[in-house]
Amino acid sequence: MLTSFQRLTAEIQVRGGRLRETINDPEPLFHMRNVSAEPLLPGAVPLSGVPEGLFNKDFIGGIRSIEPEPPPPDLVAEMIRRYVMFQAATFMVTGAVEFPKATEPGMHTEILMKNRFFVVLDPTVTIFGTAGKSRTQPNIWVNRDLMLAVFLG
Repeated sequence: MLTSFQRLTAEIQVRGGRLRETINDPEPLFHMRNVSAEPLLPGAVPLSGVPEGLFNKDFIGGIRSIEPEPPPPDLVAEMIRRYVMFQAATFMVTGAVEFPKATEPGMHTEILMKNRFFVVLDPTVTIFGTAGKSRTQPNIWVNRDLMLAVFLG
């Protein structure tokens, strides 16, 4: 998980076996186990192996699973990819988002904003104000409520 001041690693219980359902459900908190935290800013406290905790979804900038999840069962066969730049106050994510091929391009931003979190594929995550804190990973779910802007190419 990425917050404005730390990167957390923890075990979380996912509902239905999928991260998408867990982070987009209405429950505001989720339980964590074996929590570690890497500070991104001075003053943030490192953690290592804390047995348990709770986290408020409002403050998650991005979240991903260690291993990529298999495609969801409701995935449309023909998808197109578009470049995306997601900007928040303390970080930026660039990568790709996918849409059903039959969807009108004018509907793409509405589709992204439908759920609180949406997935960015092959993202590069850049943390503002921290040297060398860019990371590339298979995917990340970003929190649209923290969005300053989103651009589609």
